Amino acid sequence: MQSTISFYGAAGTVTGSNFLVDTGSAKFLIDCGLKQGMDEAGNWEPFAYDPKTISHLVITHAHLDHIGKIPKLVKDGFVGEIISTKATRALAEPLLLDALEILARNAQHHGRPELYSDKDVAAAMHLWRGVSYHEKVSLPDGVELELLDAGHILGSAMALLRRGSEGQARSILFTGDLGGGNSPLLPPTDEVSPTYLVIESTYGDKIRPDDGKRLEMLEDVIEEAMARGGTLLIPAFSTERTQDLLFDIRKLMMEGRVPEVPVYLDSPLAEKVTAAYLAHPEYFADDIRKRVEAGEKIFSFPQLHFALQVDDSHKLDSMPERKIILAGSGMSSGGRALGHEKQYLPDPNSTLLIVGYQAIGTLGRKLVEGAKEVEFYKDKTKVPVHARVQTLYGYSAHRDGESLLEFVNKGGDALKEVFVVHGEPASSMFLAQRIRDYLGIKAVVPEAGQSVTIDL
Repeated sequence: MQSTISFYGAAGTVTGSNFLVDTGSAKFLIDCGLKQGMDEAGNWEPFAYDPKTISHLVITHAHLDHIGKIPKLVKDGFVGEIISTKATRALAEPLLLDALEILARNAQHHGRPELYSDKDVAAAMHLWRGVSYHEKVSLPDGVELELLDAGHILGSAMALLRRGSEGQARSILFTGDLGGGNSPLLPPTDEVSPTYLVIESTYGDKIRPDDGKRLEMLEDVIEEAMARGGTLLIPAFSTERTQDLLFDIRKLMMEGRVPEVPVYLDSPLAEKVTAAYLAHPEYFADDIRKRVEAGEKIFSFPQLHFALQVDDSHKLDSMPERKIILAGSGMSSGGRALGHEKQYLPDPNSTLLIVGYQAIGTLGRKLVEGAKEVEFYKDKTKVPVHARVQTLYGYSAHRDGESLLEFVNKGGDALKEVFVVHGEPASSMFLAQRIRDYLGIKAVVPEAGQSVTIDL
């Protein structure tokens, strides 16, 4: 039986994950994410398919580049079923509602129409069903769906589609984003042997030697930043990155390894996401789950304070004492981090710590690349960069190139072909070449809009 896969997002780029599987009698989508950075104008383009013809949308995890266009899909006519893990469903609603404000500002700035409304978010949630890992879900045309643990963020999943009788079944695995096993909160990634593999390549051409040393490196950054007498500002995604950082900062302070300075979480969304994490301890690693169920408050410590209101956020910048601020967003593309960056980037005593991938075109990417001056697009303010800019990629929730190659290798002899997506072109091409050279498996890098035929 033949099917086609069409690569409508995260092909030739990192964001906007969106893949269409057509069996001939049924159509399924895997992810429906926002394009970010230089690609963001593409969010307002029509879908390359008719949303009314899609029976099911499968979501791998709750990052906006995987869920951010779901309300637009619903607005444009999708009335099928949305399936994800229960934790992903719980995280998605606050993230989508929070994105509305940023998208509205973007639309106004560029003279674009509203992408979607809160009513579209509500309609999407009405169509959304949460399932458990390894639960078998029957889809049309004899296809079976199973969600496997991707180890990326809470509830993140790989989507395995399988069709055919026992012993002759064919399958395709969409990895979504793969965790590197460096989060103390999450269990390791499941192992699986599919016939076809669609794999991310965010860090396909990188090796991150600091993964196993991230706690010690964070300790050094905090000690050095506080010795300078300034503020340590950490722009961080509200989901996963913030929770990992809170967990580690708590550990360092409770063990007396860093100064006990005030820590401010300046993100109402991160507070909601953290609450969703605690509401689903079944997705934690076993030892963390047991600690949570025993009553330990794994994200709370005396030095932690919440800046819930906008006025609370503004007041932080007038506080002279040494402090740590965690604020959204992770790529400095919106959120409260921008206001703090205006304040602290010109300050040579302050430190900006970047802890994750920065898409091309984002302010975060410019800072990583050593910009000496940056402009904030909303009000065209330009500020010099005198603060110390540091990176700590051990907090990335993505596997590096070596770990991705290892994951492919564990697919075994059943694996016929690999499609490398969700990476900048150089990263995807490098990983595909290594898969061909080292593992002898056919590996290609699909272009945006390309369709391929598989035996499924």
